[in-house]
Amino acid sequence: MIWMGIMSLVVLAGLWISLRRFGREGLLIAGMLSLVTVGGAGYMYWNLGAYNMSLSADALNALPDDERAYVIAQAAQDEFLARNRVANQDIVNLFQLALDLDPNQVTALGSLGIISFEQSDYAQAVDYWTQMLALLPPGSDEANAIEAGIARARERADEVMAAKAALPPAEIAVTLDLSIALPDSMQEATVFLFAREVGGAPRPVAAKRIPATELPLDTTLSSADALMGGLLHEGMQVDVVARLTLGDASGGQGDWFSDPMRLTLAGENQASLVISPPTL
Repeated sequence: MIWMGIMSLVVLAGLWISLRRFGREGLLIAGMLSLVTVGGAGYMYWNLGAYNMSLSADALNALPDDERAYVIAQAAQDEFLARNRVANQDIVNLFQLALDLDPNQVTALGSLGIISFEQSDYAQAVDYWTQMLALLPPGSDEANAIEAGIARARERADEVMAAKAALPPAEIAVTLDLSIALPDSMQEATVFLFAREVGGAPRPVAAKRIPATELPLDTTLSSADALMGGLLHEGMQVDVVARLTLGDASGGQGDWFSDPMRLTLAGENQASLVISPPTL
């Protein structure tokens, strides 16, 4: 009980500081973070017992997947908080690893939603928090908080979309080729062509999937290929890159890549990409 009381004081202090520093939106994020922190800590306190968070690698790997996912997510969250809610790629990768082990890992879903929201990737935040909401008791304070976060993220996503829709659209004409002939082992591979906004969310703005056997190929990327409401518009700075893989869009070992080509978009744009195998 003392432990839970201390956690409650931490939550209240965090809410007060965030309200003073960041206003209502800061209060939303602080509330989300408090929910994830207390929810995760409560899960560990009541269900996992007194695990030592400095578990050895062997001890960690010996845990069931859901418990190992919790320990990994908690470590990532501790680092996230220590960095004053600034997440680097290592922290994001840890949360993703936790979800790979347990797709219902609430701490990872909530934290990745917060990270996405603060990176202005509102559509991705909605995805993570919607998954989290399905795991919470309907009508509970926790569910109500997540629903408020989802509503705010959707509102912000609509605002961003409206602003972008007013900008002139852009299209990228892309020439794709291979540096060497495609070997028999890669005949079933797929090329994923991406355009990512420089300084924006890690998720591509637009993407296209192409069978590797169709290369060389001339194709286009436009807002018709946009992901989750993204738009390609004039003035946007993007990196255009291609990945050839036997796996899915997230790739795998042995993938082939083109060098990225950076463009500041006008109405019409050109990119020429040559995909090469990894160097040994």
